[in-house]
Amino acid sequence: MAKLNKIDVLAGLFVILIGVLSVIESLSFSMGNARNMGPGYFPYYIGLAMLIIGVGIVLEGLRPPREEMQFGQLPSLRGLLLILAGVIAFALMIQRFGMFPATAVAVFLGSLADESTPLLQKILLAIAVPVVSVLIFKVGLGMNADIVRWRP
Repeated sequence: MAKLNKIDVLAGLFVILIGVLSVIESLSFSMGNARNMGPGYFPYYIGLAMLIIGVGIVLEGLRPPREEMQFGQLPSLRGLLLILAGVIAFALMIQRFGMFPATAVAVFLGSLADESTPLLQKILLAIAVPVVSVLIFKVGLGMNADIVRWRP
């Protein structure tokens, strides 16, 4: 029998529980729609997202571990620093350059944390995520955000 990661499984079950409670509680409020959101709209969809994420965490916890980390062994700081750099770059760039370039740079820096992903896939991801973000926030939700701008 494959060894499972009990912490991931329990954490995933906890996230699923919070998601279920969020969905159940949100059903007692008016939902509305994407253009005219009611008080139950946001908690309902956040709860659904938590359900999906929780299932993913549980499934990841059921997979056999790749390598055991020894007590006292520190993980590589490369991933942490690159993801942090992506968040900082987004925060510094969003006002000056707009949503598309800030998101592209943040996603690319974050993707560099994974050494096993090919460079072409990282570049495609850095293009696809900003496109989807623009479609969701600017086109779908009609947010007043500049896609691309230049403010020196």
